[in-house]
Amino acid sequence: MEHSRLSTWESAWRVASITLCLVFAVLAIEITKSPSLFVALDTWFENMIVTIRTPLLSHTFIWITHLGSIPFVAGIVAIAGILLVSSRKYWAYVVGFFVTLSGSVVSGYLLKELIARPRPGGIIPMLAETSGSFPSGHATIGIALYGFLAYLLYVLFPTQRPFIVVGATLLIALIGFSRLYLGVHFPTDVIAGYALGGIWLIIGVETVRKVSNKIPPSL
Repeated sequence: MEHSRLSTWESAWRVASITLCLVFAVLAIEITKSPSLFVALDTWFENMIVTIRTPLLSHTFIWITHLGSIPFVAGIVAIAGILLVSSRKYWAYVVGFFVTLSGSVVSGYLLKELIARPRPGGIIPMLAETSGSFPSGHATIGIALYGFLAYLLYVLFPTQRPFIVVGATLLIALIGFSRLYLGVHFPTDVIAGYALGGIWLIIGVETVRKVSNKIPPSL
């Protein structure tokens, strides 16, 4: 029975990883084409968002977008890292956490530099950003960081799992949408960021499982 569940999990995460890789690859290729339906939809969406902006929503999403900023993320990582390291029984999660975060940050930065897609221009952006637009760093790190923390909480608090899943999903979605509302990313940037961060989240979770099997029970 246990072997069957393990095989099912391994098959599921492989399918999910391949799917996310394909999503990212398709988006990366499509945004470089001219003309491109995806680029046209990106432009339409950003122009539409401008028409629904209000002072209250703008202040709200500026606050929300900070949840995916480097200073805030660094603080969360430091606190979570200290708590995990302080308990020996969570070493596997420390390794998985490191793999997820480092992989998403490094790959996201390199892909931004490689693809070098310009950010939305004109009157659309509400914030000044200088890095490349594709993929969204906030979306990438958001799903990697908060997704892994949700996974950890999911394991630690089984009775609260529905609330953890809903809360984490809502938070990650709001961070991604804040980038669209503020006009600093296109929809394809955010979707690609979710795909990239999701890949590293799966790798991190799988790392936890493999490391857990190798750590002696005394630790």
